[in-house]
Amino acid sequence: MSQSPPSHSENSGSARLVPLFIGVGLALALGSFEGAGVQAIFPYIGGGLSTSGYRALWTLTYFVVHWSLGIALMPWSVRRFGRVRVFQGAVALAMSGSLLGALTGNLWVMLISRGMEGLGAGLLVPLSQSLFLASTPPRRHGLVTVFWSNAMLSPFFLGPAAGGWLAITVGFPWIFGLTVPLWLVAAWLGTRGMANEPSPASCAPPFDKMGFALLYAGLMSLQVVLDQGEQHGWWYSPFIREASVAAVVCLYLFGWYELRTPHPLLQFHYLARRNYALGLLLLSLGWALFMGWASLLPLWAEEDLGYNGLWGGLLLIPVGLGALPLSTLLDQLRGLFGLRRLASASFLLLGTAYGTLSAHPDSSLSDLFWPLVVLGLGVGILFVPLTMIVMSEIAVAAVPQAATTANFLRVFSANLGVSVLAVFWSRGSAQARNTLSGELSRYADPVTQPLSALQNVLSVEAHTLSLDNLLRLSMWLCLAAALVAWFFLIPPRTLAEPSAQGYVEEAENEAGAPP
Repeated sequence: MSQSPPSHSENSGSARLVPLFIGVGLALALGSFEGAGVQAIFPYIGGGLSTSGYRALWTLTYFVVHWSLGIALMPWSVRRFGRVRVFQGAVALAMSGSLLGALTGNLWVMLISRGMEGLGAGLLVPLSQSLFLASTPPRRHGLVTVFWSNAMLSPFFLGPAAGGWLAITVGFPWIFGLTVPLWLVAAWLGTRGMANEPSPASCAPPFDKMGFALLYAGLMSLQVVLDQGEQHGWWYSPFIREASVAAVVCLYLFGWYELRTPHPLLQFHYLARRNYALGLLLLSLGWALFMGWASLLPLWAEEDLGYNGLWGGLLLIPVGLGALPLSTLLDQLRGLFGLRRLASASFLLLGTAYGTLSAHPDSSLSDLFWPLVVLGLGVGILFVPLTMIVMSEIAVAAVPQAATTANFLRVFSANLGVSVLAVFWSRGSAQARNTLSGELSRYADPVTQPLSALQNVLSVEAHTLSLDNLLRLSMWLCLAAALVAWFFLIPPRTLAEPSAQGYVEEAENEAGAPP
């Protein structure tokens, strides 16, 4: 008996997959590029906005804050407006922010544009994943997840070099300007690949206005403290004290309110589960350290080693060389070694990378190449095992809400990593400079041999010494995290329902492992 030909609806469904994956994947990659493209050019941004390279870091931290907020808003937005309209709105918002960023020369207007970009990019992260999974059969979900993760992560390895090249050739505003036509292409292809779906307003729960207001006020107050605390003298300043109190009060009230409202923006009660809380803590630590160092290493190379924006961005290419190939093999590796062993191995690799990265004033790219490849191997393993462990105790029906909260906290941790490492680098540099100046003054004649000729050398040495100390601290944090992952995470042993589309899809046989 001959097989019947595929129906017209099946052909049209398959035909939509190509523009869907290209358009939505391009939008997801552009959202990540908006954040990663500036990581190697903070001195250029500072010069163009008439501010310092340290303040230029705000263009990344404000993006990440709104990126995490976009993730939190996505579930309600989809229920209220539907995936097609949310996709179009997210692209339009990010594109408008890019256009504004390309045209402004004012720091505060730039921060507004970065907030718009971050909010649109944040909406696209979970939206793209749900679109890809919903449009493909379960047997393809492993391949789809690899495509989704690589589309999101590749710009963090390749974007700094592209942004550096644009900054030294045509100027940093073109990083934002050149994405505008690409956003239009992504919107056209992505919309063409989506099937129209009804989403009446009555299907959506009430929006958590109070929760969103408290969350936004708390995050922005915290960001003011992190970004401007060093400038104002931290808690010696009444302004920083008031901002700190506002951050603590708003975030506490937000957590209290979310546990009591019937339709919360985020679901914090999952943090009572061991694997969820501990796995998320480890995942956030690994991601925060990586994002912090991905910002500081290019900045150090440009300000202290004399690299331009292109060569500063090329520092992160070895990370991609280690991360991207390994991430494609994780589906096989998790079956061979188990999730908990992979999580521990990830932190061992990260600790090895931070321990072997040796910063000194005459460092070259070749000196940093292999430690950065090892860093990429650790980052390539980090996400899949820990994400599956985080979701291992979550019922299938609750996975979307639990994943939204986990993604929000994980993304916001990147902001803390960038800000905290930058603050400790600045303070450590000042202390090292004072110590070195005191040592040199014992051998210099204060009248005939002023120390002014040594100021630049002192600054480079102080910055490098502080950076080296932070690398050693990061090493110890990662080694401690590896031990915690090995001894305290609970290996998932049971499968979800066979038909479920969840994060945990395997049972591990850990008979000889420690409890």
